[in-house]
Amino acid sequence: MICFYTCTAKIYLRQCVKFAAMKLNPINLIAVVLCFTACVQKGPTEFLPTEGSPAEVFVVAADQTSGVFACNHPAHEDQQEIVKTYLEKNFNRFSPILLIAEKAEKQEFEPSLRFWFGRPESIGGIEKQSPLILVMEVDGKHAGKYSSSLVGRDAVKTINGRGFRLNVYRNVWAENQTVIRCKTKSLTEDFNTLAETLEKEFLENELQQGLPGNLMPNDYCDSISRIISGNYGFKFSFPPQFKLEFSNPEVVWLWHETPRFYRHVFINIFSDSVLIDNTEKAKANRNYFTGKYVKNTEGTRVSISESKLFPLIWENNVKMGKNTVNILRGWYTEEGTFRRGPFVRYFFHDIANKRIIAFDGFMHAPDMPKLPFYRTFDLMAGSLTLQ
Repeated sequence: MICFYTCTAKIYLRQCVKFAAMKLNPINLIAVVLCFTACVQKGPTEFLPTEGSPAEVFVVAADQTSGVFACNHPAHEDQQEIVKTYLEKNFNRFSPILLIAEKAEKQEFEPSLRFWFGRPESIGGIEKQSPLILVMEVDGKHAGKYSSSLVGRDAVKTINGRGFRLNVYRNVWAENQTVIRCKTKSLTEDFNTLAETLEKEFLENELQQGLPGNLMPNDYCDSISRIISGNYGFKFSFPPQFKLEFSNPEVVWLWHETPRFYRHVFINIFSDSVLIDNTEKAKANRNYFTGKYVKNTEGTRVSISESKLFPLIWENNVKMGKNTVNILRGWYTEEGTFRRGPFVRYFFHDIANKRIIAFDGFMHAPDMPKLPFYRTFDLMAGSLTLQ
């Protein structure tokens, strides 16, 4: 109805302009032309902010099965349920550091991505604002308007694998969003390769797009960022839940604590006279700063775990946003207690100022999924810029 009245108004105004050109004086003619322009001019597209948690993927597929799927599955089972079953059972890509502490002896890890599921009709709701979306088209079945909205849109990347094709899109329904359209005949064919490719694309694109809209900085964050930028010569994005707790010439410390969990961003600034280029140096560096500044309520130290159940992972020359960094990942422990949690420490070499900025994130969240919190550290570090 809106389209009908809009078109009618445009036709009517065109006739008015023709009439005005013949009958009206110049002032009235200008007024009609401006009215016409305001009516027909198309304003810029405005995107909604994304809503979701880091490393979580919204998955949508067709409601009904056909062809190969219909032959191999009961008639009452639709494609959405089949896709959900396959992803939950076969997506065996795990985070190499997020050991489930309560099951440490069994060496069980959290997945590198978490999936949640919806149906094509959810296009009318908030689901389409998810930061990461997977549109599954299996056996030629489309996922309603999620699929049709991508027709004719230019993909930023296309990947042709064995038995599948991926098209990667940016900012389809929201700002800072990645949508992957997956076409495959069957999920059983070379699924490991498909899973590995999906993991790589989602994690890389998420790092590029940064924090989801609901975690973007607010006015408080902006004010703290200006202080950090002015005093230390670097800045980064962080969620508004984090508050500045402490700072001095070699430390900037933000944290977010609740009765159920805590997570800290502990930044250390020091001379680059000794480069941090291996695990032992990185370990000694972190223990030095946490030993100097971080104490628990019992007054004991917080240091890197020496347990063989929680090995350290060292990564050299990793691309993080505009920087190349070295990264140490592992677990820390609060001495004299059973409290422990994962940490990640990114070493930024600020060559111009002959210093190293160690951006450290650590958390304690017992009996909770840690992936969204831990992944937030990556997105924050990926946004860091040197000035």
